[in-house]
Amino acid sequence: GRVAAYVNSVRAAVGEANTILVDAGDEMQGSLLSNLQQGVPTIATYNEMDYAVATFGNHEFDWGKTVLADRVGEANYPYVSANIVVNDTGNCSTAGWTRATFVDAPYEIKTIGTAPNAAKVAFIGVTSQETPVITIAAATEGLCFKDPAESVLHYYDAMKADGADVIVVLSHLGYADG
Repeated sequence: GRVAAYVNSVRAAVGEANTILVDAGDEMQGSLLSNLQQGVPTIATYNEMDYAVATFGNHEFDWGKTVLADRVGEANYPYVSANIVVNDTGNCSTAGWTRATFVDAPYEIKTIGTAPNAAKVAFIGVTSQETPVITIAAATEGLCFKDPAESVLHYYDAMKADGADVIVVLSHLGYADG
């Protein structure tokens, strides 16, 4: 409730069109209610708060890919990830760019502001390559977590071609990863 009140006060102060609410991962883990209900209350709250886009943290995998896909399906906002891909070769160093089924897109472009000062902002998500090592193995089976910088660069030209004026990396890398 306190976070929602603060977000709403910022929206009121600067204007709804000039704000955007995003998340860089681990949103479904931490509170007792969310843990007991495998993220359901958090998704419902984020929907009510009008989140615009989110990416995955390592804790989104705590209950496995099926539960994760269920939560993503309940969200009114897209989940983006440029570096979580299908292990289509059996070797992550040679895996292609096929995104996992629970990933909505590698990036999402949102317009912030009003004309003539509106900006098209691309939000691209990256998650720590350590995720398969620090979560339950079955939760990331069949997935690769590609190099985050390489992943952003892979989509850079597409984001610019789609009209992005600004690119924001939603990073769940921590301090050591970049």
